[in-house]
Amino acid sequence: GGRLKLRIEQDSSAQLIYYERNDISSLLIPKVSNYLIIMHKSTCFQWEFYDPQMSGSIDGTDLIPHDKAIIRAYKSKYKPRYNCSSLFIGHIPPLCTENNLAEIFPNAIRINLIRDIITRESKGYAFLDGYIDRKKEYKFHGHLLLIEDVASKKVFGWKPRRFGGGLGGNKQSGQLRFGGSQKPFKK
Repeated sequence: GGRLKLRIEQDSSAQLIYYERNDISSLLIPKVSNYLIIMHKSTCFQWEFYDPQMSGSIDGTDLIPHDKAIIRAYKSKYKPRYNCSSLFIGHIPPLCTENNLAEIFPNAIRINLIRDIITRESKGYAFLDGYIDRKKEYKFHGHLLLIEDVASKKVFGWKPRRFGGGLGGNKQSGQLRFGGSQKPFKK
């Protein structure tokens, strides 16, 4: 226990590093200067797995956790709620309400518009349970809404933000994460 095990696999022109972490508290860092790491996929959705340390790095190659949230993500046990009809709705304008979303998505069983806990203003995204036509474009007052499957269904090993994982964020939050569609890995 306590070791960072690396398995290098050849994948076309890129060498991938897979992290197998057991006990992050006594982490021994191997020397990887001999390996050429080429990131040929810019998001964790393209990699099809989620690693908190990888998403905490601007180019996906850091080996040492730089904040406590990454360590918390490795130690956490997260079991996603399986619901085949859960969707993420993004790019929601601030004036859009749950009622507006219910009009746009009439077949929705449940709509959860995420709001700021203090100001109660919309954060610009929601979660929807129900089946909708994925080929159709959905708009609110001319703004095109982003519709995706929830990350816990798409990416193996997903850890949500509340467990120290997640994607995106900003510098002021202290938990900037990369590898999502809005903040892809740098090449």
